[in-house]
Amino acid sequence: MRDYSNMPTLHWEGPISAKKAIAQVHHAEPVILQMPEDFVLAIDAPACGCEAGDAATHHIDCHAENTLKTLAEENNEPALAELAEIAHEAGQVVDIQTDTRRIIIHD
Repeated sequence: MRDYSNMPTLHWEGPISAKKAIAQVHHAEPVILQMPEDFVLAIDAPACGCEAGDAATHHIDCHAENTLKTLAEENNEPALAELAEIAHEAGQVVDIQTDTRRIIIHD
């Protein structure tokens, strides 16, 4: 199991949170996005390039751009699509934890 304890967590509140996350990712710093209860984290894990995590609800090392853009479209969150491009340019990957509603962006 990966250790995320030293990564900063942002509670997702739309564009404001996206700007903060973009700043983190732009500097190749990891960030955890804690998504709201109504946020849909369902993805096609193989299509997003994800590997299986320690639990069925965890997807790891997903392709950042594909995964975040999919989630942006599913949840009508254009700010997340912008973050997708920055994460891709920074060479980041994404872990998804559907049970805790977290998106972890890291290298």
